[in-house]
Amino acid sequence: MFENLTNDYKLISPVTVEKFVEENEITKEIIGEMDPQLNHFFPDAEFSLEVSNQINWTSETKLLLNVKVNEDMFFNGMLDHFNEIYASIEPIIEDILCPVVLFPEIKNKSFDKMGNNSVINLIARTAYFNNDYDGSIEHEVQLRDIPKSQQKMEIIEYCRTHDDIFALDIEDELQIDFRDVCEILDELEKEGKIHEIR
Repeated sequence: MFENLTNDYKLISPVTVEKFVEENEITKEIIGEMDPQLNHFFPDAEFSLEVSNQINWTSETKLLLNVKVNEDMFFNGMLDHFNEIYASIEPIIEDILCPVVLFPEIKNKSFDKMGNNSVINLIARTAYFNNDYDGSIEHEVQLRDIPKSQQKMEIIEYCRTHDDIFALDIEDELQIDFRDVCEILDELEKEGKIHEIR
């Protein structure tokens, strides 16, 4: 299936990977575009492909292209290389969010790579967000459908327990639509209940 790739890839759950690639036509093209650069930047790395919907910063199922390197590479230059690789695929992903996420791993080290605070997850999502097709940061949040009165109560409680108030943080943490967050924050500011909105 991946005969056009120059590197050897281990397929984790092969049936799941093959099904994902079959249902997301651009995936193979993206991997093919990344392949020569992966070989250039990470000649001694081990590569594997797996499908996951357990990444904490996105609600979408993604194909993870895991890049396992030594500890020195991981902490010295891996993010720069990831950013460069992602920038190169911009011409082929057009107006869609990239279904492939480069995921870093360290040889002989074990991490909770799906945890929000994991250094591995941080590198992956930083590269992914920095090189989105239009240069903007995408916040993929699973929004909750709750009444405005409940939204307002939760936002008031959030503001009461946080020193710095950022609308994007509220959207992320409370899973409330950004426009609703901004509208409620404006109301609360006019009512004199909060200040220093960012």
